[in-house]
Amino acid sequence: MATDVASFTKQLREDGIEAARQEADKIIAEAKARAQHLIDEAASSVKKQKHDAQEEIAQKTQRSEAEMKLVARDLILMVKKKIEDVAAALLSEKVAAALSAEDVVKSSLVELLKQHPGNHDWELVTGQSLAKATVEDLFKKAGARVQLTEGLKKAGFELRQKDGAEVLEVTDESVVEAFRRLLSPELGKILDARLESGK
Repeated sequence: MATDVASFTKQLREDGIEAARQEADKIIAEAKARAQHLIDEAASSVKKQKHDAQEEIAQKTQRSEAEMKLVARDLILMVKKKIEDVAAALLSEKVAAALSAEDVVKSSLVELLKQHPGNHDWELVTGQSLAKATVEDLFKKAGARVQLTEGLKKAGFELRQKDGAEVLEVTDESVVEAFRRLLSPELGKILDARLESGK
């Protein structure tokens, strides 16, 4: 009987140890699986955060580049306008001086009358006194009549058809504005080319 009890006790102990080992292995396996799951979740979270951070950086970079392009465009437009203003101011003095010369006014009138042939009644408004006989003679040769009026506050003249059909302005302001309209696109091309080439 003693052998049986000892044997039984030994068997119980071995069964208990085996059961405990199996339970421990199970707990360890579950702990490892749980730990791996937590590691996988953490890695996935880090990967997502990294992706989100890269997306945010890309978006901020795009926004910054777009803002810089707008700032560059505004600066270029400012520079372009300043150059146009300086050119217009320099030109304005020369044009005003030229349009104050009687021979320039007469040659301009001759060209305008050639471009508008026919028997028209005109009103010529000038900023300076022109020899009335000379002006009337120009219009008579062109087959038109003229009424000369002084009082234009600019250098040059305005030529108006009496019926109001047409007003031709040859003043320092109109010539400079025409020059500005010609200069603006050319200046834009030059500045754009400089930007593209990086100079």
